[in-house]
Amino acid sequence: MRPRTVLSALAVTAAMPALVLTAAIARVNLYSRRSTANVDPEGATIVVFGAQALEHGPAGSLRARLDHAIALYRAHPGRRLAMAGGIPVSTDSFRGGHDEVAAMVDYARAQGVPVCDVIEVRPGQNTREQVSSAHRVVVDAGLGPVIAVSSSYHLARIHDEARRQGFHVEVSAPSEGPDVSRPRQYAAHVLADALGLLWYSMPDILARRVDTSAGSLRHIGVGVLAGRHSWQDILRSRGRGN
Repeated sequence: MRPRTVLSALAVTAAMPALVLTAAIARVNLYSRRSTANVDPEGATIVVFGAQALEHGPAGSLRARLDHAIALYRAHPGRRLAMAGGIPVSTDSFRGGHDEVAAMVDYARAQGVPVCDVIEVRPGQNTREQVSSAHRVVVDAGLGPVIAVSSSYHLARIHDEARRQGFHVEVSAPSEGPDVSRPRQYAAHVLADALGLLWYSMPDILARRVDTSAGSLRHIGVGVLAGRHSWQDILRSRGRGN
């Protein structure tokens, strides 16, 4: 093989990871735009995917998801709301908050949703686990079809994971929220979810169990990229907690 051919092959090989990541970013962003436009999806049970919960209730991004889901619930009588989430490993300000499902259920009930129409979906420490639990609690129980509600950048990964687990979801997302309203924050989330999309596409033996709940390193990294806090602040916080 000629030296120039070898160099060209090496250049293409070196560029592949960047090209793959670029394609994943484009897909997450495209799916994000489509999900916010899907304002009247068809489905019997709306599964809301969890995010940060605090002592006083859902944080801003989770509240936006819940408000959107409750509006979909009220638009079509007979639907149910299913709350999928986890419990972050720490309650400090950088690593998340409290039991997501409990906060989501309390919020829905405070908004007038009857207890009989609210389903708890557990366990759910990451997106894969939440999808799996939704399959068992909702689909296998004959309560589908499913509408998945989350922040817009998250829905491509949810859709793909549901397809891998053998069922279909319609997707819908709020058009506003603290995690999507600012360009820098939205871009940080799109990048993180593009990486998550690629990770979840790997064989199960490699990507079987990764904690991507609000208390994970992934969410701390997004916060840094979005400019909400710095690594120095995080290290100082962890030092005070030890």
